Amino acid sequence: MALWVTLPILLSLSACAKDTKTTLGLDVDLYLHPTSADPVDILLQTAISKRLNDSSVTRLSLIHVRVDDKTVILTGTAKEEIRNEAERIALQTELTLNGESIRPKQPISNRITTK
Repeated sequence: MALWVTLPILLSLSACAKDTKTTLGLDVDLYLHPTSADPVDILLQTAISKRLNDSSVTRLSLIHVRVDDKTVILTGTAKEEIRNEAERIALQTELTLNGESIRPKQPISNRITTK
């Protein structure tokens, strides 16, 4: 009799353990321009910076990202292919916050000078 009482309790405890959420950390060096006060701009800037850092093409370049009212401004100095890749990455970055899509405004202000 004790086995039949214990079994449902064990099954319910194992079902509860599956409801845990996994969280993911994000470690990015971030410069916040004084005009970037909107949290959406900060999130977008962080996401673009992270993607540029993760890209094998743009990783070693010195590209700076600033976002103001969802307008992305890329600055720095790089080769033409890196400049184009940085703009492509910025354009294709999309976040979802509380079920709402966040995308940068087009066009991207690509002020990266070429070597």
